[in-house]
Amino acid sequence: MPCTADSRIGALLEIEIDASKQNKKMNYREFFEKGISYVKYMQEFELAVAEKRTSGPNQDEMYVRYTMLNLHRSNRLYKHTEILAELSSVIDAYTKKLNVLILSEFWCGDAAQNLPVIAKALSISENIEIRILFRDENLELMDQFLTNGGRSIPKVILLDGDFNVVGSWGPRPALAQEEMARLKAENSDFEVIIEGIQKWYNNDKSLSLQKEMLEWFK
Repeated sequence: MPCTADSRIGALLEIEIDASKQNKKMNYREFFEKGISYVKYMQEFELAVAEKRTSGPNQDEMYVRYTMLNLHRSNRLYKHTEILAELSSVIDAYTKKLNVLILSEFWCGDAAQNLPVIAKALSISENIEIRILFRDENLELMDQFLTNGGRSIPKVILLDGDFNVVGSWGPRPALAQEEMARLKAENSDFEVIIEGIQKWYNNDKSLSLQKEMLEWFK
């Protein structure tokens, strides 16, 4: 599902956030150290599905249902996605320390489409470490990386070895973002947007994401 707000209506809107919350001095090392690994994230994902719940405060049946679907999607993508040879080579040759901090939630469809590919690709290098935080437990951090004024996830924050921000990405590849904008401009129903973005991801097969990831290492 579109991953901006924590409600059915809000997911279709760009929620305006007070600009005064941005540009604060943040301790990114502290956020990174309290994050969990992708393996731990998936273990908690499995547990949530087994207990018929999701992450975050909204335990609406729709969110729980999307969480179950996203777990299956995440496992499938991690297992079957082939990493582009060019991206694999670039990551394998990367010698600097890169700390990758990701904001996510189990119910988020964009996270389920992108996190498995990101995690699989970055696992190629021992110099790259991933940590994941839940957005709704870390809104102060989220508000530093808004998308068009909204708390859209997943949000990838790239940190160097000293935990300085060197880049960010998200919540979806640029072409998917264009498709989302088109569907919203047409005042499409919620389900139409869900189906449209899902179709885009199915057709793209993570190629856009992987090509954009190449820019992280330039």
